[in-house]
Amino acid sequence: MHVLMVAMLLSAGPGAPKPGTYVFEGGAGTLVLAKGTFSIEVVGANAHTCQLGGSWTGATGLASEEGERCVLSFAAKDGEVSVSSTGESCRSYCGARASFDGRYLTPPKGCAAPEAKKARAAFKAAYEKKQFPAAVALLQPLLETCTPVLDRFEVMWIRNDLALAQHRAGDDQACLSTLEPLAEYRDAPPGEPLGYEPSFADELARIAKATRTNAKLCGFVPRVAK
Repeated sequence: MHVLMVAMLLSAGPGAPKPGTYVFEGGAGTLVLAKGTFSIEVVGANAHTCQLGGSWTGATGLASEEGERCVLSFAAKDGEVSVSSTGESCRSYCGARASFDGRYLTPPKGCAAPEAKKARAAFKAAYEKKQFPAAVALLQPLLETCTPVLDRFEVMWIRNDLALAQHRAGDDQACLSTLEPLAEYRDAPPGEPLGYEPSFADELARIAKATRTNAKLCGFVPRVAK
């Protein structure tokens, strides 16, 4: 019995990953493990990126381009792969504000990129037909289930689309609750720079404008500074 318990504990720990496509936590990149080869692409702050690929076997990967040797460790558990790197040369594969170390997740059912795209298209079709409760029902699962594997900007736009559909369906309280995580953008004065990512300034400005507009439609009253 003692031997069996030890074996069970060992089997519950991290192991070598299986081939597949995994999404960087927060939706900012992917890890693709093919037969004997891997590739990683990540977008970090201010559009800085990481790009690397090479060979892998078991729990170890090796990237070696122009003499820059980078050794990676892969630890798989519960449908995710944790990636860690060793050696200063690994930094040469990334911009200053990007890193590929971290957790890569298996997208939940309905959350892979093609599935999310399909759900958003179905939402748009229902919204345009003024079937607002149906539109809400189509989009809400993306926000509730898929956020960990969706790009942060996509999540912000989903919040705005869902909030507007909730408003059209007559539920302004739900609309305001959906937009509350975007309070930073909702409350920012028009024209004021947002954050410290100039490469994304235009996108963030559009998100802030949409959030302010939708919050106002749902009855949000800005606080007046004293």
